[in-house]
Amino acid sequence: MSTKSTLSPVPMTGNLPPRVPDVFNDEYRAAMQVVMAEREPMDWIGVHQFLGFHEDREAGAQFVTRRLPETPNHERLVLAHSTQAILTVLCGSLVGVGGTLAVEELTYPTIAKFAKQSGFALVGVKLDDRGIIPDAFEKVCQERKPQALYTLPTLQNPTTSMMSLARREAIVAIAQKYGVKIFEDDIYSLLPERVAPPLASLAPEITYYMLGTAKSVGAGLKAAYLVTPETSDPARLFWPGSGMTYWMIAPANAGVSTVLIRNGGVDRIISAVREETRARQQMVTNALGGISLRTTPECLHVWMEAPHDRSVLDFVADCKRRGAEVGPAATFLLAGGVAPHYVRFGTGKAPDRAELQRGLEAIAGAYFS
Repeated sequence: MSTKSTLSPVPMTGNLPPRVPDVFNDEYRAAMQVVMAEREPMDWIGVHQFLGFHEDREAGAQFVTRRLPETPNHERLVLAHSTQAILTVLCGSLVGVGGTLAVEELTYPTIAKFAKQSGFALVGVKLDDRGIIPDAFEKVCQERKPQALYTLPTLQNPTTSMMSLARREAIVAIAQKYGVKIFEDDIYSLLPERVAPPLASLAPEITYYMLGTAKSVGAGLKAAYLVTPETSDPARLFWPGSGMTYWMIAPANAGVSTVLIRNGGVDRIISAVREETRARQQMVTNALGGISLRTTPECLHVWMEAPHDRSVLDFVADCKRRGAEVGPAATFLLAGGVAPHYVRFGTGKAPDRAELQRGLEAIAGAYFS
C-alpha cells in the first residue's frame, strides 16, 4: 500500500541549478553596483541594441572561450535572454515552414512547441550512452534530408549521455557530408571539469553554438550567447521581428553578466554550483543505491529506470503521492517511437538538501514498495 505525504510534493521535474546564496548574492549585488556606477541608465535603457552592446558582445565572446578553443570575433555574437529564444529564431529562420529538424529521439520538450509554431517537422535520431548514433543520423540525413540538427552533446537532456570526441567527429562529418546545419546547445557543459570539445570547434562553418547561464549560474539571470558561423549574418537572422518573439536580452541582465564575466564572479558562482551539485548527487547515490540509473556527479538531472513490474505512469503517480514530482520518459519523446521505461528527475530545484532528501526518500519508497 502506498503512503501519501501530507506535505506538498518536492518539485523534481525541472533540472535547475541548485541555489548557492552564500556566493551568488554577494557577487550579483556587487556586479549590479558596478553596472549602475559605470553606465548612464538612459544610455543603455533608453535605446535598442538588438544584438547587444559592443562591450556585452565582447564579454560574451570571452564567456564562450570556457568551451571554444579561441575567442570568436564579437561580431559573430548574439545576446539573447535564453537559449530557448535563440532556438525559436534559428528554427524559424533556418528550418522554416515545411522543413525538417533532426533531434535526439529523447530531447528538450519545448522543441515540439517550436515545431508546431513554425510549421516544421521533427525527426528523431536514436542515441545511446555516448549520444547520437552516427549510422542512425546518416540514415535520417539520407531519408528525411533535414535542414538542421539540434543536439545536446554534453549531459544530454534527459538521458545524461556524454558524446565522446570520436562520436562528435563522426556526427560532424555526416552533417558536413549532407549539408546539415548544427544547432549545438552546450548549456550543461560548464559544470563538468573534463568535457570533449564542442561540435563548433570541429565544424565552425556549419554550427550555431549556444552557451547560456541558466544551468550553471542562475535560471533567472536570463543571459545566453550564440556564436554564429563566420559565413552567417547575425543581423539578418536576429532582428526585431524574428520569429515574432521578443528574444532580446534586457540591458540590465546583459550588464550584470558582463561584469561577472570580467571580474571572475561567474566562475566563482559556477564553482559553487558545481560543488553543491556534487553534494546532491552523492545524496542520490546514498538514497537510491541498487536502482538502475544514469547520471554524473556534475549533472543536474538523473535518468532512472522505473520498476519492471509497474507502468511508468503508475510509478510517477506513486512518487507524487509519497512526496516527489518526477517526469516520465514519454515527456521527452517528440518524434514518434516507444518511450523507454524510465523517469527523469532533477536535483537542483529543491530549495535545500533537506527537501531534496525528502524527495529522494519518496522516490525510494515508491520504487521499493
